[in-house]
This record gives sequence, C-alpha cells and structure tokens, in this order.
Amino acid sequence: MSPIAVSQVHPEASDFVLRLNSNLVVLDVSVTDGDGVPVGGIGKDRFRIHEDGKSQTISQYSADERPVSLGFVIDSSGSMFKKVLQVRRAVHSFLTVSNPEDSYFVLGFNDIPRLGLPGETPFTSQPEQVKDAVASFRAEGKTSLYDGLSVALNHIQSSSLERRFLVVVSDGKDTSSSLRLVDSIRQCRSSRVTIFTLGLFEDEDEDQNSGVLKQMARVTGGQYFHPADSKELSDACVRIARDIRARYTLAYTPPDSAKRALRRIKVELAARPDEGKRVVRTRTEYTLEPAARQ
Repeated sequence: MSPIAVSQVHPEASDFVLRLNSNLVVLDVSVTDGDGVPVGGIGKDRFRIHEDGKSQTISQYSADERPVSLGFVIDSSGSMFKKVLQVRRAVHSFLTVSNPEDSYFVLGFNDIPRLGLPGETPFTSQPEQVKDAVASFRAEGKTSLYDGLSVALNHIQSSSLERRFLVVVSDGKDTSSSLRLVDSIRQCRSSRVTIFTLGLFEDEDEDQNSGVLKQMARVTGGQYFHPADSKELSDACVRIARDIRARYTLAYTPPDSAKRALRRIKVELAARPDEGKRVVRTRTEYTLEPAARQ
C-alpha cells in the first residue's frame, strides 16, 4: 500500500472512508486565523485544491476530531545537553491539551536512533509512559537526524490510526547519518505523515541547520518553530497539539496517475468579506509511488 496515494480503512472506522484499490491523495489541512488560532466550522465547499496548477475535485472531506498517531522524535546528541529539561517540560505541556485517545511513541537519536518505549509497547496512550520514555534519553554523542526520522516514519506506518504526525525536536545539523538529506526529504514526500519541527539553538550555534527543519515541515504540511526559551517551546507544543485536533481531512483522485511522480499541491480557502485573515497549511508536494501508477 502506498502511504500517500492508497489508503485502506473499514467503513465503521470513521466517516472518512477511502475505497479499496482507489488512488487517492489524502491531505491533513490546518486553517488558522492571523494569530495562529485554529478555525473550525469550515465546510467542504469553501476549500479549493490545485495539483500542478490544475483544479481538483474533492472526493472526501472530514472535519471531525479523531485520535491520531504521533511520534516525538527527539535529538539526544551532546549539543542538546543544556536543553533536556526544556524538552521534557514541553512534551508534558503537549500531553495536557492533546486528545486522550491519541497513540504515541518516542524516538531519540544521537549516534543511532532508539525507540524509548519498552519493546513490547510500540505505541501508548498513557502520558506517564511517554514522559518516562522522553526522560530515558541521555544527551551525548553525534546527531543522526536523517536516520532517526527514517526510523520514525517507518515505525508510524504500523499504527492502526489513519492520521499520523511527528514532532521533531533538534538543532537540525546532521553529523552521523548513513542517509543523505535528499533521501530524507524523498521519504517525507512519499509518506502520509505531517511533520512539525522545533529548532532549539542559538543563531550563532555551529550545530544548527534551520533550513533542513523548515523543509521537512513545509513539504509535509506541518510547521517550523524556533522558540527562544523554555516558555516559548512549551507554548509551541501546545499550539501544535491544538492545531492537530482542529485539522480537516480532504482527499482527491490525482490526474494522469501514470505520469510525473513528483506533484505540487496548493489548497486555498474561498474568502468571505465578514471574516479576517485565514492561513491554510497542508503538504506542498508528494511523490506518487510506482505501486500506485496505472
């Protein structure tokens, strides 16, 4: 099954049903006002989807809050030593406003990536288990960001939940991965996972690369944050959690599925004179995998 183009769910699982053997591009869409507050109550008729500049017909729509699968992907290299407590507090803040039915995993990466939950527990809905997993990592060694993200993207595919997110906390500079950046971005494009990134660094730090973190968020429809202190980090996590709970799900059938693997996406909202600024975020591109081609 292609994680971006083909999805299979049982009709009783939710109102958002994707038919077996159909080729669908499925989008998690965020709509916020000018202050970054999620906006609800937007109907299907107000959304517009364009692929490679051509208008597409929305075949599936859902505005219902449903549980999600989410992974905290945390840089535990030596450069993060002074930020460990900040990260723990931020995760705690996230958990206080998220859906109690959400399913989590935790992955830390330094020289190598490592899952934080016990081996027999791939996912958990218990906040205390998540907190313990985050606290289990020691800040030491190098940074394998690309390898860590790859393991996280592969792991989340085993979740039974259709809506999938990652929250990546790092300074962004990879120093030890076997994968290259181009491989990492290619995997992001071909996934159905929305990635939020949090850049923890001072602007003069050598061990930072905000460009990589911005790109990971942009291509998957997430958002990049650069918090200046512990409070801003916790506030950003709360904002992400609320954004996830208020997102819309849209789907359409891609045209000419046998042609051009890389597709560009733009989602717009029909304006109304009685409302203020609206910001729409979703993935900006995706890769149509060979298995989905006709």
